[in-house]
Amino acid sequence: MANSAKSIQPPKGTRDLYPQDVLVRRYIQNAWRDASLRCGFDEIEGPTFESSNLYSIKSGEGILSELFQTFSGKGGQETLDKIVAQGKADFALRPEFTPTLARMYAARAKQLPKPCKWFTAGPYFRAERPQRGRLREFLQWNCDIIGLPSDEDTPKTRALMDAETIEPCVNLLVQLGISTDSLRIKVNDRFQFERFLSSMGVKESQLDGVFALVDKIGKLAPEKLKQESIQIGLPESVYSVLFEQSKDNDTESYLRALEGKPLTSSMAPKGFESIASAVDATGLNKWCECDPFIVRGLAYYTGTVFEAIAKGERAVAGGGRYDNLIQLMGGPPTPAVGFAMGDVVLTNLLEDNNLIPDGPELMEAVAKPQASIRPEAFIAVPNNDEENRAAAQSLAATLRRGIESETYLNNESRKPWNPDRYAVRPLHTRTSYKSTTNPGKLRKDADSQHAKYFIEIHAPNKVELTDMDKREAITSPTHGSFSINPTDPNFIGSALNELL
Repeated sequence: MANSAKSIQPPKGTRDLYPQDVLVRRYIQNAWRDASLRCGFDEIEGPTFESSNLYSIKSGEGILSELFQTFSGKGGQETLDKIVAQGKADFALRPEFTPTLARMYAARAKQLPKPCKWFTAGPYFRAERPQRGRLREFLQWNCDIIGLPSDEDTPKTRALMDAETIEPCVNLLVQLGISTDSLRIKVNDRFQFERFLSSMGVKESQLDGVFALVDKIGKLAPEKLKQESIQIGLPESVYSVLFEQSKDNDTESYLRALEGKPLTSSMAPKGFESIASAVDATGLNKWCECDPFIVRGLAYYTGTVFEAIAKGERAVAGGGRYDNLIQLMGGPPTPAVGFAMGDVVLTNLLEDNNLIPDGPELMEAVAKPQASIRPEAFIAVPNNDEENRAAAQSLAATLRRGIESETYLNNESRKPWNPDRYAVRPLHTRTSYKSTTNPGKLRKDADSQHAKYFIEIHAPNKVELTDMDKREAITSPTHGSFSINPTDPNFIGSALNELL
């Protein structure tokens, strides 16, 4: 007699992962963690479900329809009917991490250092229609910087924190073999876009609706965009500039002047000078460009916003500055910036570009030692000279990315998991955010973070190195001091590569 039992399918929008699939996922998770640690981020974790109020406080009651809300079964049908009638249960599975992070920081704001650089990666859930690049259950990586160094609240300092948030995202992409040929980091400033909209007659009460609408460009059909623009009362003249790329209105030149503009100090558009300078210092300029249509539709963003956009894919990552959220969660006013990256779009991108190892190569790639939790290098500038501070940022960026070997670069069939990839491997590198110029206090800062080696930059070609465990100075056998120039024989990175 034939077995008449029906097979039970997995829930729609989820994935069954067999051994090979788990290895691929672990390969990505390891890369996330390595990129975070090397850029000086500390790992945190939070619960996989939260109070529903946490999400409605941040995004409004409407967000609850997009969440998997939880019902324990206690209280029976009467309790369930009440939940359905109200559209709100006590708890919901987390759709993102930012509200949890804001809650955690607010709870201990007085005891925490400034800035806090935190990362986490884990499962998240959204009750929405599954499609390419978007599932109901997925993994997500988050990196955030909360607070500013020594309360230095200046556009330059904020821009540096913005760039240091983008840095692990770019390092991750480089580590996995993604190039600028297939992906760009698109950057915009919400404040500037607000001023532009206001100059065109958009009311303050309409701004959130316009941001949400601009965020849907390419995701909704033109007729649907038009319909929603009418619902929020958007003037026809504004609609034609934003969504039809009208050439009849002089104001549209603002948008075209920004679109695709490289984000470098020498070419930065007006208003983007600070972020361009910070992007230059951290070596991200070839990845970043301006895009006035990147607005991140969520209402809590303030200032810089960005997305990693790959050809033919949804955004691989996205984030920005959210300076009001900590206070909204009961904490003190605290500037903050962060981004998130899901594993679904990233995996699609890697598969499409043949950048996932297979068989023994995958096993070897997953088994490689991960980035050191303990900082391997700590860079300080005792005299606080502006030029040397820029040199410290540049050196930190170089050490975090590593330097690829000539053998690897000359191999036309190279893959990012090749064992001969690095002449100087990527290192977990931190810098001091303290305003002091006292060498003793800077060493104490390095000590408190358990750094292995302390680097003092007195000039680009006068760099001193100290073994923090042995409390011994290390000198270059050929030049005495070290250099920050990777082409010099006494490059500090090469010395660290041999010591570690």
